[in-house]
Amino acid sequence: MVENRGPQLQAVCATFVSMAFVATVLRIYVRLRIVRNFGWDDAWMVSAILTHIMFATCSISGVHYGTGRHMKDLTEEGIYKALRYWWLCYVAYCLTMIAAKISIGLFLLRVTVQKVHRWIILIVMGLTVLTGIVFFFVTLLQCKPVSYFWDKSIVGGSCVNVYVIIGLTYLYSVISGVCDFTFGILPVFLVWNLNMSKRSKIMLVPILSMACVASTAVIVRMAYVMDFRSDDFLYKTVDIAIWSDIEQGLAITAGSLATLRPLYRIVAQRLGLTESATNQKASEKNSREWYRQSSSNKRKRSGPFSLVTLTRPDKTAHGRDSDEEYGMGNLQPIQLRDDLIEENPQEKGYNSWRIQVGSGDGSEEELNKDGLGGITRQTDISWESAQHEKS
Repeated sequence: MVENRGPQLQAVCATFVSMAFVATVLRIYVRLRIVRNFGWDDAWMVSAILTHIMFATCSISGVHYGTGRHMKDLTEEGIYKALRYWWLCYVAYCLTMIAAKISIGLFLLRVTVQKVHRWIILIVMGLTVLTGIVFFFVTLLQCKPVSYFWDKSIVGGSCVNVYVIIGLTYLYSVISGVCDFTFGILPVFLVWNLNMSKRSKIMLVPILSMACVASTAVIVRMAYVMDFRSDDFLYKTVDIAIWSDIEQGLAITAGSLATLRPLYRIVAQRLGLTESATNQKASEKNSREWYRQSSSNKRKRSGPFSLVTLTRPDKTAHGRDSDEEYGMGNLQPIQLRDDLIEENPQEKGYNSWRIQVGSGDGSEEELNKDGLGGITRQTDISWESAQHEKS
């Protein structure tokens, strides 16, 4: 009986390319229909899924001609076609991982505030992409002519020493692992400065850190890299192909899941786990009406943000985390106001708390404009508390 590991490779490819495809489609839906902001990180991830589909297609086709079987059990034509598909898998793998790393890096840059974090992301992303490009061209041009990789009958053909490919694979794997680890740890520091409750931060960190799961496949694959030197190439390199496909699938899937927070919230609202957006808007409208009824001599103010006003609570339940978590007592949620400011607050008999939001680096930016589903980041906020009484 002919030993054949090809079906294992086919099953893995079908599973992970399907998973990555679904995650990418959901990502596109969120960015186009929910937050309506399709960015460069999304475009790069779409490129990644296309080349991953190419990898899976070539792997499955290669199995049909001999990938996963011993060379002695194959015809010359089978070896020829199987090796040609293997070479195409080289190309597709490099393009997929380059695009995925760029996409994940650009996504993290969207929520990065501090310059040092931005530089870390840019350096790590650049180093990984540079190594990936080198790996791409070396594997692409490892034989002269290129077709000598799969057609050893060409007279005068030659390939680089296999240990060059092995060494470069180890180098790329190490740098890729460091990149994944960095992209997995950095969100902890990014989320720390976001304007949200501690519970939300704890829930958000794993979502943003999903991008690092691909490193597990990289680590496992390193144990099989030396199989490149085997004369029984199509059989011995199946494990490399399997873990390379898993790495691509995990990178695309995890990188896309990290962008689906708006969809998670909608699903949670439909399941009754959180307050609906309609009720939240109604409570915010009540706060605005109360402010208008208790204020006079109002005027317009220009600028992207005016004062952020915290008012005394009414009896309406807002379904949000208690303000007591922030040491502010039982107050209503922060309302961003860009319309009205009290000109003579001394004439009124209510209490108010005001947060003066600065400009430049000290501003609070609504990151929903970047399609991040309502995540906000906040820096350098100065608080001013005052109590006004009727004279």
